Amino acid sequence: MFCRKFLLLAGICCWLPVAAESESDASNEQSDSQAENAQKKGDTKKKAKSNRCILFDAFELALMTNKDILALEYEIRAFAESYAQKRAAMLPTVGAKTGFSASNTDNWVPGAGAPANNQRETMNEAGLFVNYRIFHGLSDLAAIKEFDCQARAQWSKYEAIKQKVLREVAAYYFEIYAKMQELLHIRALLKSRQESLKVAQEMYNTGGAKYLDVAQASASCAEVEAKLAKANSDYQSLRAKFTELSGFVLPFTLSAPKQLFDTSMSLKQGTDLAMRYNPNIIASADNLAAAREAEKKPLGKLLPAVDIHAGQNIHSKNPKQVQGRLNDRELVFRIEATWTIFDAGAGRSEKRQMAALVSKAAVENQKVIEEVRTELVSTWAALAAANRNLESSKVAVEARELALKVTEEEYRAGLKILNDVLKAQQELFEAKYLAIQAEKEYFVSQCAANALIGRMNPRYLKLEMASGSEFSCKDHFDEVKSRIV
Repeated sequence: MFCRKFLLLAGICCWLPVAAESESDASNEQSDSQAENAQKKGDTKKKAKSNRCILFDAFELALMTNKDILALEYEIRAFAESYAQKRAAMLPTVGAKTGFSASNTDNWVPGAGAPANNQRETMNEAGLFVNYRIFHGLSDLAAIKEFDCQARAQWSKYEAIKQKVLREVAAYYFEIYAKMQELLHIRALLKSRQESLKVAQEMYNTGGAKYLDVAQASASCAEVEAKLAKANSDYQSLRAKFTELSGFVLPFTLSAPKQLFDTSMSLKQGTDLAMRYNPNIIASADNLAAAREAEKKPLGKLLPAVDIHAGQNIHSKNPKQVQGRLNDRELVFRIEATWTIFDAGAGRSEKRQMAALVSKAAVENQKVIEEVRTELVSTWAALAAANRNLESSKVAVEARELALKVTEEEYRAGLKILNDVLKAQQELFEAKYLAIQAEKEYFVSQCAANALIGRMNPRYLKLEMASGSEFSCKDHFDEVKSRIV
């Protein structure tokens, strides 16, 4: 029996290290697999980010560094701090008071000479009180609702500023992209003009061309060089403005994104989305709601106001003629109701003033809606026109390239003069320039359409924001509210 128990115990002791080792190996394998999966996800994320257009990196940096966005963020933070002033009227206030006084009293009978007696005393006073505004004609509640509407309008304004900045960043980016393509084509045109000048000089030396051909080729080279210098100056200026707007330094190789907007969306669908998500429309609607809440405040001032005051005061006197101290304890509880009977028409005048402001806010709201509708129609038309121009410009470039090739062959065969070659080169350059402008207008129109329907934002563009950067203002506002509560 003892041997069996000993063998069983020995087997258990031998099995425990093996089991512990196997469990540790399993946990290590699991942690290694988790780390490997996390690394794969990180590599996939980096690969996707490296394959995307550099424009999105500029978007992310612009949202964090643009001065207009930062200024509005601090304005919203200051606006959130004023929320405490509005809520203070709805919450009780607690206070304490203390004081010290000294007095010297002389009593005498008129005409009897010197004072009859002299009394000196000191007094210490301390107290604790609570004030609570129970009802003030609902004006406090209207002020809170007005502030909430104003806060939503501020958020909509903040969203509109962000979309405006992103739209400007995109416009500058495509302008720079188009200018870079233009520079490439100007350099190619200059190279063609230089080759034409070289051919004209060779043919002039052999007697196959006149000196006029050489002069024309030389003048065309000088013209293209001046155009190249002007385009390069514009390119540097655009890069500087882009860096000022976004804080991002562009590389010297750019690419256009494949698609920024759902081109299959109809005008009716875009209008429905704009009425719900356009930040300017939302801000104007919130301003109208705030004006309607502000209209209720003058009426509340005409209703009765009820206040409660409760406290405890302790007085400790020390007269000179009395030994010891005299202590008084006072408990105070007061309910006070006030009603404005006559205010000389100030309340009614303020109500008429608020009603006029409501009418103004309603007109401005309708004006914003009509402006957005008009912009939607023009933007959809511009987007369709840019798409058609882009397709036709590509066909025109192919035709001009073929025409230039045929003209150069005919010039070498003596069937065309040099002026025909220069003209064909210029026509090819103009066709490429129009194709560049059509591509730029196509993408700019897409950004404008996104901004109108409220999709030129980090969520729709899938931008990676630093933690707390995009929602820092909301976090601050929530922190202020929780601090008050």
